[in-house]
Amino acid sequence: MSKSISILSFLLFSVPTSLAISGKPKPIQITKDVVIIGGGASGTYAAVRLREDLKKSVIVVETRPNLGGHTSTYLIPETNTTVDYGVQSYLPYGPASSFFARFNITTEVFSPERLTPLNVDVETGKTLLDYRAPSANTTNEAFSRWLTITQKYQQYLEPGYWNFPLPGDIPDDFLIPFEQFAKREGIEAAVPRITAISGVGYGGVRNLLTLTVLQAFGASLTQDFLQSKLFRPTNSNNALLYTRALSLLKSDILLSSTVQSTKRTKNSIQLTVTHTNGTSYLITTQKILFTAPPTLANLSPFNPDKRQKSLFTPWTPSAEFVAIIHAPCLPSKTSISFLPQAVVPTSYLALKDYPYSLRLDATGPAGTNLFRVIFGANYTLSTPAFQQLVRDRVDRLIRAGSVNTTAANCEVTFRASSDHSRPWWPQDAAKIQSGFVSEVNSLQGYKGMWFAGYAWGAPYSSTVWAVVDTVLERMVGR
Repeated sequence: MSKSISILSFLLFSVPTSLAISGKPKPIQITKDVVIIGGGASGTYAAVRLREDLKKSVIVVETRPNLGGHTSTYLIPETNTTVDYGVQSYLPYGPASSFFARFNITTEVFSPERLTPLNVDVETGKTLLDYRAPSANTTNEAFSRWLTITQKYQQYLEPGYWNFPLPGDIPDDFLIPFEQFAKREGIEAAVPRITAISGVGYGGVRNLLTLTVLQAFGASLTQDFLQSKLFRPTNSNNALLYTRALSLLKSDILLSSTVQSTKRTKNSIQLTVTHTNGTSYLITTQKILFTAPPTLANLSPFNPDKRQKSLFTPWTPSAEFVAIIHAPCLPSKTSISFLPQAVVPTSYLALKDYPYSLRLDATGPAGTNLFRVIFGANYTLSTPAFQQLVRDRVDRLIRAGSVNTTAANCEVTFRASSDHSRPWWPQDAAKIQSGFVSEVNSLQGYKGMWFAGYAWGAPYSSTVWAVVDTVLERMVGR
């Protein structure tokens, strides 16, 4: 989200502190039908649907100073030009098109800019001259086979996992390593595109459960990708949807706010929430819709019990960052991928055989030297550590002579950065086979908490909106 939008949101919708006679801050008391934790794609959509369509009172608690979650937009200073560096496009799936129409946002077919690929060794920075990407025909043939596979299992994975097979009925294909599955089905040529679009497989895709790849790149995405049906706002500003949602919801949004503690009574749940400006709130509700990443740290204020902890503890941590950098020494109209040496010459299943993945895509108007950074790792790291890693890798490829430059200053400057880190389902076939998904589904409504978001369906805005609708049907009915 651009800085100007973030500041505007804070000024418009922050609530002044109320003081008790004693001089101590007095919590502002609020009562709502539903408290929504997280103002990303799921939380924002849920708030609009609950308040506007289902006539329920809501309040959204979001730690960031803006709505939108993984929708990150950079406003180039002294211009009206925006660059989306988070979410790029949307599937015409479920309620997606109507949600944009609701806010009078016109859309167009998403057509990514054609960039010249430059593949370099992630360790040395040298150009991988002998790596050969699959041809367009080979890729399309592999994707056709992949589409048939995903459609076979679509009923179990979209929207959400309500119909996921019970233990004993789970397809064997879900539980075998993806390398084994990909070679058997002859879909290796689809792997570069699958991993580039979905980001699945930080640290390697070979040993991932095939289920994980099916979740990340399922039937709807595959079909819409093949038919070029992905779309985006006409003005190329994905943040506009959330800016208008914020204007609609107004005082029912608490930005820059964090849940500190939760107390349950026989008939209600009380949440203590604090804003970064010191304002404190005491919110009473009967239902919580949790749409934030389900880490134990995020869940801690809600007092998870043994049952909840046992299900969320084994999730796999990861790091995901996106950013905009100014890099005057990198070539324009280029996409630079940092790959392991093992991919040479055509080992597509080895594309992610490294603890992290990094790609730099030229973006923005010509001459701005701006690049979109897409980074993911199978370990956690801080924002400063991520930024230093990017600087080091750019410096390494320049010193390796992989790019020709006459620029006197090759310093990389970060213009915008966003942390999208989140945990993922455990990569444990035995755990999935023993009923993990059924147990996760059984948490819906338990202790007054409901869940939605990337972890409860295919991790794309359009699909999580569809999942939210299925959750609301069940939540409002109780």
